[in-house]
Amino acid sequence: MSDIYLVTGGTGYVGSFVILQLLEQGATVRTSLRSLVKERQLRESLYNSSDKLTKEIVDAKLSVFRADLTSDDGWAEIFEGVTYVLHVASPFPATPPDDPEDLIIPARQGTVRILSFAAKTNTVKHVVITSSFAAIGAGHPPTKVTFNEEDWTDIVNLDRPYTISKTLAEKAAWEYVEENKVQFGLTVLNPVLIIGPSLKNQVTNSTSLNLIKALIDGSKKDGVDHASLHLVDVRDVAKLHIQALTTEEAIGERFIVASGPTITWLDAAEILRSRIPKNLIPNLPLREVGTPQKPLLTDISKVKRVFKWTPIPNEESLAATVEGILERGDLGK
Repeated sequence: MSDIYLVTGGTGYVGSFVILQLLEQGATVRTSLRSLVKERQLRESLYNSSDKLTKEIVDAKLSVFRADLTSDDGWAEIFEGVTYVLHVASPFPATPPDDPEDLIIPARQGTVRILSFAAKTNTVKHVVITSSFAAIGAGHPPTKVTFNEEDWTDIVNLDRPYTISKTLAEKAAWEYVEENKVQFGLTVLNPVLIIGPSLKNQVTNSTSLNLIKALIDGSKKDGVDHASLHLVDVRDVAKLHIQALTTEEAIGERFIVASGPTITWLDAAEILRSRIPKNLIPNLPLREVGTPQKPLLTDISKVKRVFKWTPIPNEESLAATVEGILERGDLGK
């Protein structure tokens, strides 16, 4: 029997690219959606975005199930015979929810729910969880600017629901695996801000892409915050998720995933100014405003060594991001 890959949150930005790359590799894939309303759009997006895929391949190799991380309903069926699990689903809202618990509880309980169903099988070999650099680099004194995988966000007195949710969810994952002595390996990836190309007729409205959109739609033409920007390409993030599943050295480890040193928003604007015709993005900012921030220094030697990974450069990722935004006609929205 061939391996079966389960990807939670298949309509998310990362989830859809993980599914795309798995299908291009010939894998049999299952994905969970909170609602099946977007199933057809997801399938069309996948085969329209790849020279290797057809409607027939996607329909044959991808099974879509309705399941919610807040409920046990449906998960037992989804997990039958599954070999590898990529738990990607997690909300990244543009604005904080009115009640932080609306974000924190589903993230933490949903992660434990996925692990518990994986533990009930005798087939799951490895689980990869998408955490975030938010679980590493927040809540520290201003003097701390260098980070590695040993660091954890301090949520005491922290008022950022998304950051708290990612931190508590990842800690809950490691605690569950340790306390229950599970038969499968666990790997956690902690990416920084994820950018890059869009799939055709992309299903998700990515918050990270909207941050780049704000750079080019004229809303920042009077200046951008003097802040550091840590980026990684969605294609690399998806690739590392899949590679982690069969990398022995990745078991029991977490990895910061970033393309390299931080840049500023003005640096990003200058890159786009050199890569995209001016008539397509005429309102790029020309100056920085506010108090300069110290650039973050993240040690990505571990992820590069274990996965023998060479990141896609920021220049290529930023250009691909804007090309996708322009192709979708989002600037007028």
